[in-house]
Amino acid sequence: MNSIGHVPRIGILSPATEPGMRHWWNELRLGLNDLGYVEGSNVELIWRFADGRFDRLLELAAELAKLEVDIVIPATPPAIRAAKSACGKIPIVFPLGSDPVETGLVASLERPGGTVTGMGTMSWRQCRPRLGFVRDILPKARRVASICHSANAALQLQVEEYRAAAGDLGLEVLALDFSATEEIESMFELAAKGEAEAILPLSDPLALDNAKTIGKLSIIRRIPVISRFRRLQKLEGYLATDLIYRRCSAAALVWSIRS
Repeated sequence: MNSIGHVPRIGILSPATEPGMRHWWNELRLGLNDLGYVEGSNVELIWRFADGRFDRLLELAAELAKLEVDIVIPATPPAIRAAKSACGKIPIVFPLGSDPVETGLVASLERPGGTVTGMGTMSWRQCRPRLGFVRDILPKARRVASICHSANAALQLQVEEYRAAAGDLGLEVLALDFSATEEIESMFELAAKGEAEAILPLSDPLALDNAKTIGKLSIIRRIPVISRFRRLQKLEGYLATDLIYRRCSAAALVWSIRS
């Protein structure tokens, strides 16, 4: 339980920019509000954004540890690994992450051990249904392109599963990586040259960070973007397959550990 008079501090660590992840973190705030915790009143949120520079994650995680936060919330496996390396015994709760066993973050789902827990919302197990959705809406499609940030090595599990599932559905997968925002336009050029008929941005904050750019390029190149984030349906160029983030989910998980 919380000590009397102690205002808990939650550290948030993201490789993306603050504007790119604003919707997600606003949902966290709302989830905490639903549980009776209001930022600036009885809980403090401390934010650290790497602005696309994955090499800064360890430094930013160390800053949060020095500030003696009570819990760290990292987004993406690279941020989780940075927090795990820098934050000692501080509990780590991830709202966005790949399969934690496959990526080596925990020993097993039944007995994870250590200080890390969270929600595997970026699991490779969701890739086959997503490709099935592409086949349903584009029955004549032959090739799709997956795009992901090259610094997030955990996304390779998704790429491998897309390739494994594609043959059963009569599809080919063109895997494209980008290391900086400036490279996204050239990725669409490669997708067009490769005759991709749909684009699947993998589950990475930097894809969300550049969602508007990706949507505009989708219109220009006439290649639809199939995203798993339903909120992107409001943007031009997108179709969404599911909704993976409920505002209370991460907040409730954080507070079940903190209480």
